Amino acid sequence: MTKQYRFDATQRVWLDQASDAFNYSDGDSAEDYLYSVLKESADVSTQSAELLAAIKDWPSEYHLSPARHNLLRPFPFKPTDRILELGCGCGAMTRYLAETGATVVAVEGSRRRAAIAAERCRDLPNVTIYCDNIADFAPVDKFDYVTLIGVLEYAPKFIQAPDPVGACLKQAGAFLKDDGALVLAIENQLGLKYLAGCGEDHNGLPFFGVHDLYGAGTAITFGKEELESRLRASGLADASFLYPFPDYKLPNVILTERAFDRADFSVADLLCRSFSRDYAGERPRAFHENLAWQPLARNGLVQDHANSFLVVGRKTRPEDSPRPEWLARIYSSGRLPAFQTETIFLPDGEGVAVAKRALFPEALPPGHVEGPDFVHHPPARAPYVPGRLYAAELQLIMARGGDPAAVARWAAPWVERLVAKAVPGPENVLVLPGGWLDAIPANMVRDGSGGLVDIDLEWGAKAPVPLAWVLVRGLFNSLAACPPSPGFTGLTFREGVRRILEKSGRTLSDEDFATAALFEDSLRGAVFGRDSVVRSFAEFLAEPISSNAPTTFDQEIARLNEEIARVKGTFSWQITKPLRFLAFLGRKVGLGLAFLSSHPLRKRRVIG
Repeated sequence: MTKQYRFDATQRVWLDQASDAFNYSDGDSAEDYLYSVLKESADVSTQSAELLAAIKDWPSEYHLSPARHNLLRPFPFKPTDRILELGCGCGAMTRYLAETGATVVAVEGSRRRAAIAAERCRDLPNVTIYCDNIADFAPVDKFDYVTLIGVLEYAPKFIQAPDPVGACLKQAGAFLKDDGALVLAIENQLGLKYLAGCGEDHNGLPFFGVHDLYGAGTAITFGKEELESRLRASGLADASFLYPFPDYKLPNVILTERAFDRADFSVADLLCRSFSRDYAGERPRAFHENLAWQPLARNGLVQDHANSFLVVGRKTRPEDSPRPEWLARIYSSGRLPAFQTETIFLPDGEGVAVAKRALFPEALPPGHVEGPDFVHHPPARAPYVPGRLYAAELQLIMARGGDPAAVARWAAPWVERLVAKAVPGPENVLVLPGGWLDAIPANMVRDGSGGLVDIDLEWGAKAPVPLAWVLVRGLFNSLAACPPSPGFTGLTFREGVRRILEKSGRTLSDEDFATAALFEDSLRGAVFGRDSVVRSFAEFLAEPISSNAPTTFDQEIARLNEEIARVKGTFSWQITKPLRFLAFLGRKVGLGLAFLSSHPLRKRRVIG
């Protein structure tokens, strides 16, 4: 190092003279809670069940969820790599990077957050944490990777320069080896969820970024073209864009540019069940984002309106820069480690191949049976089936106001397919082969001939399963991913499913629904862990189908009143109060004069 640091042995952090260079915080209570959770947990690894169980709100989810690490899983980090993490926060990504075996140097401006990061990595000797401002950090060695994950947007807050964003990018680039890579993650100013009305992530205000209201000292984000231009201006000759969905914070889908170059690969179908979150609170949205991806994809606009960017910047010329060969990656999240998977879509001759691998193969041996009933048998490799995802068709039907009869017509080929395979079981209950429990619309594609083709049948059962269960779980899974329809107003999922199946010629009894709930709870417990299933499937079925509908008029009025109260409490509103009073008084006087001039008594006086 070219500057002096002192080591705080208690917090395991190297401190510069300022010792707290940047006062960004998620709040005292949130960070105190996080620190106490880490101190009290025996396992602080990326797959810690203790940390997962400690998630109670958005701040704790952001810092403790293993879904955050999906963002970096595509990168081939090696034990020989040196990685510099700028703005490491509370150490969630630091922990992941260090578990790859790489040497990690992490810099964080807040002393408390640096201490939390050190606690998260307390058992990893390959991690060094510094509390310093990025602009002042001065290591001697260069790095194979430098990361700016959720950091660049705050440059105006922690870098004093005429162009803080440019200064931050140049500083990060200066830390790179000649063949090194900058890994940058940031929100898209023109992301689809922000156009739909979600709050800007850094201040919670809707349309703040879309209206370009950023100013000096505020966090700032950029659209694709502007971000690419800024990267080039900083000295990075190449910028390779990837697109994490629903965003970079908790991604479950990551797309490369190659994914958009193939007519036989449906990007929109990968996104039709990727739900973005409004981290500032659930406001009503102007449109259903999952439906909007279809026309955006047809018009080549998905990249411009992805909610976040994941960018790999390099100093080398574009023709010398490696490009990912894969098209897309999908990650399962929330499952027990043994069942978490990565699905990779790869070019394969004239077509596309789908490869699936366990993220944690050491957790349990392949083919492990969880409990007495279910088997996890993900296909290792299969051909990609071109066509339209069957479940995505239902989203359009519901958006057009579809009722149970319309949904029954859509579901007819699937229902007939299952019924044809069903046989009488114990007590004459119709059952399906155990390998068919995953044969639901979400796992089917309608191919070019109009037929239904199974994809990704990941789960099976050792014994036959009730036909009623597969019908109920398939319809619930499909309806839950749809926009609300007036054709289902006042109906619960259970009643909606019942009416759909009645229109299809199938009648389900109370016992059928009870059996379906029992089997679904058993499967969910096997996949996610018994302790993670806090609500029964019967409770989900009892919810109204329109529960994801836009807010009612009364709710919207209440929200607007809350916003008015917030604005009236701001400093700017208070200091302009005298000016508003004078303007109000002027309007009153003007209205009074106009009233007198037009009043009948006044007219009589004038006439008389």
